[in-house]
This record gives sequence, C-alpha cells and structure tokens, in this order.
Amino acid sequence: FRPSFRVALLIGSPQSVSMALMKKPAAAARERSRSLPPVAAAPASEGPLKGLVALLLGLERRPDRRQRCEDMLSKEVPWLQTEFFRATDGKVDTIPDDEVSQTWNTKNNSLYGAYEEVKDADGKVLHTAEEFADPGVDYKFSPGERGCAHSHYRMWKRIAEGKEPMLILEDDVQLVFERTKGGMASGASFTSRLQLGMQEATKKKADVLYLGWSGHRDGNFKHMQATRGRKNLVVRRAEYVWTTVAYVLWPEGAKKLLAAASPMNQPVDNFMAWEAREGRLDAYVLLDDGDTDDTWSGGIVTQLDFVGDSDIRKSDGGDQGHDPTEYLAATKGA
Repeated sequence: FRPSFRVALLIGSPQSVSMALMKKPAAAARERSRSLPPVAAAPASEGPLKGLVALLLGLERRPDRRQRCEDMLSKEVPWLQTEFFRATDGKVDTIPDDEVSQTWNTKNNSLYGAYEEVKDADGKVLHTAEEFADPGVDYKFSPGERGCAHSHYRMWKRIAEGKEPMLILEDDVQLVFERTKGGMASGASFTSRLQLGMQEATKKKADVLYLGWSGHRDGNFKHMQATRGRKNLVVRRAEYVWTTVAYVLWPEGAKKLLAAASPMNQPVDNFMAWEAREGRLDAYVLLDDGDTDDTWSGGIVTQLDFVGDSDIRKSDGGDQGHDPTEYLAATKGA
C-alpha cells in the first residue's frame, strides 16, 4: 500500500536499487514456492509470538490486493491472527491537518536520499540538488501519501491503547521471494526468523522492529557512529530506513510516534526514520539469514510490486519515476 523502500530520486546511485528489485517475488518464484513443504503452525499459545495480532492495511476499493494477501497469509502463516484495517483513502476521506500536515520539506530526507535538480517541461531548473538539502524543497503530500500517513497514524492510536505489540502489514507484503542468500523465503522461514527477532527486540526494549527495510542500520551507518564488538546476527539498530510494508510496533513506540506527530510532517516512512535517527524511537531491523553489512535492502518480507501496482503517487518522484514537479508546493518566482 505505502511507498515503502523510498529512496527519493537516487538516479545513478547504487543506493537506488530497491528491495523490490533485489528480492524477486516474480511468478517463477511463486511457482517454486508451491513445492515447499507444508508450513508448520507456530505455537501461538507460548513463546515470543504468543498472542501476536496483525493489522492488514488496505483500501476498501482494492479487494483484489486484500484477497491476494489474505490467501498468502492463510497458506504460509496459518498461525497468525489477522484483522483487516481499512486504510484512509486520501482521495475521498477527510484528514485532520493536526494529524497529518498538507506539505512536507525534503531537508531531513536529503541527508540520506541523493536528490537531483528538478526541471520544468521547458528545461528550466526549478530547484537545484543543493536546495533539496538547504533550505529544503516543500512538497504537497500526494493524496495517496497523505492517506497512507493517516492510516498508520490511526493504527498507532490503536496500538497505543493496548498493552501488547502488534504487527502492521500493508496489503502488498510478500512472504515468498528469492532470499539474499539464495533459495526461497516462505512462511516457515518468516516464522522462525520472527521468533528470533521478537526475542532479541524484547531484550532490547525496542519500540519498533522492521521486518522489511531498505537503508542505513548498524553495519551500514551513514552518520551514526558504528558500535564496537560483535554484531547481533538477528537484529540491528536502525539509523534511517525506508519502509512501512511490515513492522512490529510496541505500545510505548506508538505513543512516542503519536507525540511527535503533531502533525506528521513527512511521508510516514521518512517520519519514522527521522524519529529513529534523532534517538527518539528505539528502532531495529530484522535480518534474514544471509543478510550482511553489504545488504542495502533486507529482512524477511518484500513488496509484491514496488514499482508498478501502487495507488500512491510519490510527491518527490521516488524510485517509481513519478513527476517530481507535480506536487511542488511552490516554484521560484511563483
């Protein structure tokens, strides 16, 4: 659903390789998944996955995406209790300005995303690459971005009211794909790695655990200082990662995000990444078996179709190559 794995305008950069391109949930991969052994049910009554509930986020006007995802989850992770969560539709629903702002600025994201100059149809430079960093370029949220941000805001409220962590899944999440180390991911690998990840995240009193991610984390920090000593083989502290396709959120983390979102002033993945970068959110990424320090996009899930099937226009262009002038809040001389 969301523009997860956002690396805005990274044309020509090695960081522009998105998770969707590195992990391949292609038809061939899905065909191969049918030969996998049956998925063993996880012990839902005990262990780190006890009582875990997933909120499956999707638009009511996209029942096809919901059906695909529910069918996959039923087959691959029958132990997982799933509840459909109606997404805010940015094209038709009213979104309070004190919950999600109308515009956002690129300055924070430019510390991690390599913007390029933006020109109009006549070739006139509207904004230089330097301006994206300082003072930053103001964009209007696209309706899809704003609706997605508000959807996550509403799920945070739901989680903050409870006592247990919940798993947030967007309806384009994919559990069956070609793993970094080779071979196919499945419900069985998802379950076993999630069990380990929840154990480690609980020890570290995490606020959020990203199950799919793209960007900077321990082992590949950009501005933060690397930790010394032996690295954790299961989870790593996040510095700034783009993704909201799948993450576990604890009530304390939800409360922190809600307190900071007054209003939410970035697309939701940028917003969460910035809170982690500033040390206000204890965020970790879950490594798949085979993810290394050189892995730019990793975890135990991917997106079904990162580039093609999305209801969300990326206001700043994004990896999808959308028009980066369409949602400019203002142009020079205007």
